[in-house]
Formats: sequence, C-alpha cells, structure tokens
Amino acid sequence: MNIIWLSANRFGYELLKEVVKLDDIKISSIITLSSNSKTIMYDGIEDKKWYDFGIKVFKIDDINNEKNLIQNLSPYLIVVCGWRQLIREDILRIPEAGFIAFHPTLLPIGRGSAPIINSILQGFKESGLTMFYLSDKIDEGDIIGQVKFKIKKTDHASEVYQKIIDSGKILIKKYLRLIIQNTNPRIPQNDSKATYFKKPGLDINKLDFENESIDKIYNKIRALSKPYNGAYIEKEGKKLIIWRAELLKD
Repeated sequence: MNIIWLSANRFGYELLKEVVKLDDIKISSIITLSSNSKTIMYDGIEDKKWYDFGIKVFKIDDINNEKNLIQNLSPYLIVVCGWRQLIREDILRIPEAGFIAFHPTLLPIGRGSAPIINSILQGFKESGLTMFYLSDKIDEGDIIGQVKFKIKKTDHASEVYQKIIDSGKILIKKYLRLIIQNTNPRIPQNDSKATYFKKPGLDINKLDFENESIDKIYNKIRALSKPYNGAYIEKEGKKLIIWRAELLKD
C-alpha cells in the first residue's frame, strides 16, 4: 500500500517524525519542493532534510506538472502537510483513498488565505487544527477530526505555530490508521457556518504609528513574527523589523 507524504515545511517534517515511529504504517515516498520552485514557503526547511527519513524523495517545482509521476507511484493515499499550491481536480482523483490535508482553523471557520496571520489579526481567542479531505474547492472537504487550542493575547505566530504542530501530531496518530482502513469519520462541512479569510495586502507588514491603533500595531507584530517576514517601521529608506512586543499597563 503506497502512501505519499507531500510537504515542504516544518509542520510536515515534524508530523512525519511521528508517523515513522508507527510500526504498522510505512510512507513509500516523499514529495517536496525543489530549491528552484517559485512557491514561497515562509516556514520551509532545507529540502535535503527530507533524506533524514531514509525514504525515497522526489523534488518538484509544481505538483500540477507531475501527474505522470504521481500515477507511476500508484498511491493509495497522499498526506498533505504544508503545501501552498492548489492541486488540480484530475490529480486529486488519482489516489484511491484521496488526499488528506490540514488547515489551521476550526473549519468551516476561517477558510482561505493566511489562517495563522488572520486569526491573530482578527483577535481569535480560540482556534485549532482541522484534518480533512482535499476537494476541488478551497478548504471545503469533509472533516476527519479537529483539535482546539487557545490563542493567548501574548501569543505570537511562533507560539500558535507550535500549537498547530502539537495538534497535528495528535490528529495524525489518532486518525491515520483509520483512514488507511477506511473506518475514519467523514463529516461534511456546514457551509452556512463558513467564514473566509482574505489574502493580506502587500503593505500588511508596514506599521503606521500615526494612523493605526496600538492594539492593531501589537496584533500585526504578533501575527507577522517568525516564521513570517516580520512587521516593520520605515524611516529614511531603512527598515526596522519588530519581531516581538508586549503591551504594558499604564
């Protein structure tokens, strides 16, 4: 039974470290992004690290140009853990058990772009990670399972990211065997409760102390800190990136 691991970031790397500990589950191939890919992974890792697992690695530029490769690998299941390219419907149909993926919100809340950044910017106090089936529509596939967590007022993106990794480990250990056995939950999403995140603007990282409130500035610093590019102030053509901040009482 061929299971392909499709990932190009730290989240997928950390989850795969958990999967290889499971004696009865074997990943047959890893597909990751090559260093030549135009897709930007803010939380990406060196592609050479995937060889640490002793599993055959395929480095590609774009998944949608690799239909023949995927067909030749004859996957039963493809696990997607951190992949920023939309996958065409004809490729989604190749594995018998489908593509399963993760989205760092409690779907159907927060479908769409930049979920970690948007969750912090919008002041979410609770969020989570959803394990679900990929479909030809963005973040609308059937839900397998979810893990909830709190977002503290002091949490920056790195803390939220770690909570997502921890949640992913729980979900992958709980459900991967069931998915392989075709005995896992499969719950259609309630579209009437869906909310959508917009893609942040190109100027989202710039701080404006004259026109933005202190709360907005604080949330932007939190949301855009590592693994992202950071919020910054600009003066006389120079940038100062602010990675962390705290709100002081009067």
